[in-house]
Amino acid sequence: MSLKNHGERGVAAVEFALALPIFMVTIFAVVEFGSAFHKQQIITSAVHEAARLGVLAGDPRPTASEIRLRAYDYLDQVGLDSAEAIVIVSGASGNSGDPLRVQIDYPTDFTMLSRFTSAEDGPIPGKVLLKARVVAALE
Repeated sequence: MSLKNHGERGVAAVEFALALPIFMVTIFAVVEFGSAFHKQQIITSAVHEAARLGVLAGDPRPTASEIRLRAYDYLDQVGLDSAEAIVIVSGASGNSGDPLRVQIDYPTDFTMLSRFTSAEDGPIPGKVLLKARVVAALE
């Protein structure tokens, strides 16, 4: 083995050691943001499902509690912890044509990325509040 080959292997090891942390942070970011985006899509579907129940004409109309329960049930069915969700319903007892507002707030965390920065001064907070809202007219 020549001295030249030995030196090149050392340079490759240093380059790998410098590039690996950047690569790993990028992988963690893709996974964490993908997970948050997936949760956002789920709560958006849950709020649409709850609003769909609420706007239907019926006698009697679905109550705000029934609409909230539909959202919680949907979250449970798809595997999210409904105990962490905050479901806000307003306008459920209105007349035909009145707006029904349904909103879900769901906290999510960036478990891996938040370890690289502190929540106070870093660009990546530990917890993020995901929100989905629907406003629909009652039938």
